[in-house]
Amino acid sequence: MTTEHRDKPLRVVGAYAAQPDEAHERRAFLEEVLSLPGVDGLEISWGAPGWEQDAPLLADALGSDRPNNRGGRGGHVLTLIGAAATMAAKAPSVGLASPDPDGRERAIQLVASAREAALDYLTRGQRIVAVELQSFPTLAQADAGLGGEALERSLCEILSWDWGSVAVVLEHCDARTATLPWQKGLLPLDIEIQAVAAAAARSPTPTGMAVNWGRSAIEERDGAAPERHVHRLRSAGLLRGVMFSGATDRDGAYGMAWSDVHPPLREQMPDSVMDRLKVAATLAAAAGSGLLYDGVKVAVRPPQTTVKDRIAAIRGTLAALDGTSPLPLDPRAR
Repeated sequence: MTTEHRDKPLRVVGAYAAQPDEAHERRAFLEEVLSLPGVDGLEISWGAPGWEQDAPLLADALGSDRPNNRGGRGGHVLTLIGAAATMAAKAPSVGLASPDPDGRERAIQLVASAREAALDYLTRGQRIVAVELQSFPTLAQADAGLGGEALERSLCEILSWDWGSVAVVLEHCDARTATLPWQKGLLPLDIEIQAVAAAAARSPTPTGMAVNWGRSAIEERDGAAPERHVHRLRSAGLLRGVMFSGATDRDGAYGMAWSDVHPPLREQMPDSVMDRLKVAATLAAAAGSGLLYDGVKVAVRPPQTTVKDRIAAIRGTLAALDGTSPLPLDPRAR
């Protein structure tokens, strides 16, 4: 079943990618992020490494009696990317798309725990718009078809649960290919589409898919790929989220070229392939598609970057989403 269409998606920030290393600085950082114009909430990396530190800070910052709770307009997204990637790194058979029954069951249990967390947020007056899943594990191309069948089985079970008002969204990550190096190396987009569409047809739970700009660019080594992926998901009637996270086409401050490290806009960091025009083209491709949310997730370098400059990196990418010009970052933040 598809989700209801809204005129304007919620705008969220994956603040965890840019948060300071020092826990005592994170509270003020979160407050500033939530105070940025047009920001409705956060993309929260639930269950990821460091969650024990982040959870109480988030609970306080998102308290229902705080000014940044926007009177029903606010909302957040829980992503399992950190938790799922950590599990898959420790046990390569673990994932929703795993042909191994035990590995698939472990991944389903992770989603069950995330569902409980999402419902708990709701009981505390904090709206969770969606929970983002990913099609781990990394599989050889010859096994991608089996992975798609396993993903469909997993989604059918997951969508049979009572999610209340929370949508279940599969985030497309860069797929494993025969010719290019990969980062996440998950299932091809068309196989994910087939699995999500088949599972959605059997359940009333709102569902769909999301594009992460940087991971789509990494997959094809092409800054035009995210727009193509958005068009493909829109044609399939499954587009529910777009997150703007950059990628680099050369080695530099953000590491090796085409790494999954979330650089900001090219206008702020010249090595990035994500610029204002590509952001605008991707948003135009998504317009009118029934997006639940859009947003930004950018990281900063070096680690000692100030909170002020971290906020500037986020603000710059948000400006591109609004069609305005971002200010250059302080060179010390590169």
